[in-house]
Amino acid sequence: MSFATDTKNEIIHEPQAKKCCAAAETAGLIRGCGSILLPGKGRVGILMTTEGPDVARYIKTLLQERFKVRAELRIIQPGFRRIRHVIELKITHEAGAERILKETGILVQKDGAKMLTNGFSDTILRRKCCRRACLRGLFLAAGILADPEKGYDFEVSLANKDTAAAVRKLLATFDGITPRTRERRGKHVVYVKDSGQIRDILAIIGAHNQLLKYENTRIVKDVKNQANRLNNFDGANEDRILAAADAQTSAILAIRNSVGLDELPGALLDTALARLSHPDASLAELGAMLTPQVSKGTVSMRLKRIAEIAAGRGAGD
Repeated sequence: MSFATDTKNEIIHEPQAKKCCAAAETAGLIRGCGSILLPGKGRVGILMTTEGPDVARYIKTLLQERFKVRAELRIIQPGFRRIRHVIELKITHEAGAERILKETGILVQKDGAKMLTNGFSDTILRRKCCRRACLRGLFLAAGILADPEKGYDFEVSLANKDTAAAVRKLLATFDGITPRTRERRGKHVVYVKDSGQIRDILAIIGAHNQLLKYENTRIVKDVKNQANRLNNFDGANEDRILAAADAQTSAILAIRNSVGLDELPGALLDTALARLSHPDASLAELGAMLTPQVSKGTVSMRLKRIAEIAAGRGAGD
């Protein structure tokens, strides 16, 4: 199973204890995978769809325990354009759909008329525990979570732009979470790609076991990435040192083949001979070989002077 599926399976085994939180979670579920049915004559219904059988069972149980409503469940087999089966949960007007929509803040009374909303009721989300529950419902219904071995990505994919804006606002109520939105293939996606923020989201929705796995993977990846960066840096630094040493050796050989190394002043001659004898040594190592020993800065200045002489800029101390 995927990391996202494992996360969903973990949190559905922790049912909501508070009545207010169950209503908020149901609001998130309906916003994430539900649509409102309008059969006419002032009646309403709810249709929720999911590909996860465990999630479907959880929704059915939640509706029955919290609202005393039995959802009609139907499995739609894969078809021409569908490679997986889909599970539909339908709540009719007669079964109590209107009451559920009212208690979740999706259906409100305004100016004597019933009106459907696209966001979340402030009353439903007034408590932090309820905001957590709502986010949990959204993740169960429409959440995508990348395996941390492959990358960092948390998404909630929604059909409605206004609902996406409401979900982004909900996520932003939690400290340190800075969600973004984008449109992709006709869907409005609310997403977070920062690994630390995704870790916090796992804690918010109550996926504590998955959080430990996520953190372990994240730490191992960070250590490996740091080691790779250091290896790359060391490799690049070594390449620079070797390239400089080759250039210095070439300059010394050019002088030897033209006028002879004996034409070099004593200090420059000692440094040139040390470089020829130890072509891979660092400047500090060369300085330690000389008598008397000198700093790598002094070695660097001497080698630069040798390069100038080789370039025909004249001899001298």
